Amino acid sequence: MVRVIMIVCAAVIGMQWCMISFLLARLHRESMLSQITQYPENFNSKVIEQSKETSQGKLLSPSPVPQDMRGNHALHHTDNRIKQYEGVAVTLMLNSPKWFQRRYTTMIQNILNNTPETWAVQIFYVPSGQSQLGLDLNPGISRMDKRIIMTEIPSNIAQKYGMKRKKGYWTNKWMWETMVANKVLVFSGNGAICSNSKLSLLDGTAMKIFSQFDYIGPPWRNLGGEGGDGAISYRNRTAMLDAINYEESNGQDSEDYYFIKTLKDMNKKHGKTYRIASKEQTYLVGIEKNNFDETQGPPMIISGTLSSINHDTRNTILELCPELKVIFPSLHNPSCFGAHPDAKGCADSICALKDQFAHPHGC
Repeated sequence: MVRVIMIVCAAVIGMQWCMISFLLARLHRESMLSQITQYPENFNSKVIEQSKETSQGKLLSPSPVPQDMRGNHALHHTDNRIKQYEGVAVTLMLNSPKWFQRRYTTMIQNILNNTPETWAVQIFYVPSGQSQLGLDLNPGISRMDKRIIMTEIPSNIAQKYGMKRKKGYWTNKWMWETMVANKVLVFSGNGAICSNSKLSLLDGTAMKIFSQFDYIGPPWRNLGGEGGDGAISYRNRTAMLDAINYEESNGQDSEDYYFIKTLKDMNKKHGKTYRIASKEQTYLVGIEKNNFDETQGPPMIISGTLSSINHDTRNTILELCPELKVIFPSLHNPSCFGAHPDAKGCADSICALKDQFAHPHGC
């Protein structure tokens, strides 16, 4: 083998230079072997330090989240070596009340349970104030799947929108450009993905539906029912960026209303063909008052408190989709159940029945 290499080398750069290069390479190899033999501990420590530099500096940048949440999952969004994902589930953690933030861990786990390994879960946050508090309350997130990507929102964007104008962030170009895949599942703590649905991202049945649209969410009452509720919805990132580039949000409309309205406007005025779910098509993934059929199973996306559905139907849905119970208060007081429930004691434990000053931030 060495002879073949020498012949090729001589043909290319000449025998004299080829011999010199070969001897230098051999001397370098012998020197390295000597170092390993004489000082194996020092050599290994150098390799370890180089490995640390790679995992903590360039490939996996230090995350600005709390110390106990810093890990291999905390990828820096600007690193061009982040693996290519088939899709990404995205959420925004900002200035939510503490009672809402307590559901973060379960909210994230619900998405992880219902998305394949080829999908990332990307969390946008601000490392201060109520946004940081929400992460501090949920150390369980740091022990979850390595698919989680923590993405810090730049200070100039946080200063522009503050901590309460979520719609400003969702309609910001930087946020959509920073998402790590073109297939986007927007999610929040206002609903859940039902594992017992006949549609699932895990087996590809949901993508057969989603791939037909640039925007589809569960039924809602705005815009004649077109598009669907954006709290948990599937979006095409390119289409969202096209909408932002076409016309910026006025800052007054909700972000889902803005995107659907803008895409419709682009279709009508400029002959575009963005695929927006019709009112009837939103029933493919969600539920409304009169379209629940237990024999067909629960819908994939359940958003909100199902206030328009009667008590018995809502109870059936909750039993079929227990994931949704995380956003419903549990009657955990012993007075509310068992062989001998106490009506007064149970009533006294229910937040909504107490004086409004006892729960100024909601129940």
